[in-house]
Amino acid sequence: MVIDFKKFSDPEWIKQQEEAEEEERRIFEESEKIRHKTVSFTGHRPQKLGGYDMKNPTMLKLKEKLLEVIEKLIEENKCERFISGGALGADTAAFWCVHILKEKYPHIKNIVAVPFENQAKKWSTEQQAWYRKMLNKADEVIKVDETENYKDGSVPIGEYSVAKLSRRNEYMVDHSKSIVAIYDGSRSGTSNCLYYAQNRYLGHEIWRLYPQYDFQLDIYYTPS
Repeated sequence: MVIDFKKFSDPEWIKQQEEAEEEERRIFEESEKIRHKTVSFTGHRPQKLGGYDMKNPTMLKLKEKLLEVIEKLIEENKCERFISGGALGADTAAFWCVHILKEKYPHIKNIVAVPFENQAKKWSTEQQAWYRKMLNKADEVIKVDETENYKDGSVPIGEYSVAKLSRRNEYMVDHSKSIVAIYDGSRSGTSNCLYYAQNRYLGHEIWRLYPQYDFQLDIYYTPS
């Protein structure tokens, strides 16, 4: 490979490089502004939240607490974008709580980041119907396995893989400043998600709700 050293002193080349760097900075700053207004949710599946009946006492208490937490994030942190993962359990509860609050705060965006298009393929008929309803009500649906930097080339787009579940969590962490975690401390996809956030050094604000303690809230920060 031959390097043309003359171009390094060419004023036109230098100008182009400076303009390219300035554009890169502008894009980064804009994406950071958006990220700082964005919240993502991570949490357990139904078996750790009282079962599959969305009206069971544990789930009703979770929804009550989520409404309170989301409203605080809107009012105090000026958050405007909320990303949930579309899975059964905590994800579904978070989505519908944001949906309820859109009536009071119509400017907020309710976004679903699905790991792959056929996520609900093996769910019950009723669960699939609610899933379709959720996607129809969402302001935006992101198919993470079709998104640059988060693709899993080991299986076809739209189909299941364990890696895609992790990629979905990584996408949400990378694109948010605040994370609401419904987490009992056990090893799970939620623990992996929080571990990833801890090691991204993006200075996340974690709003952790403890299922075993009536969804008591603890707020802490990851390194930046």
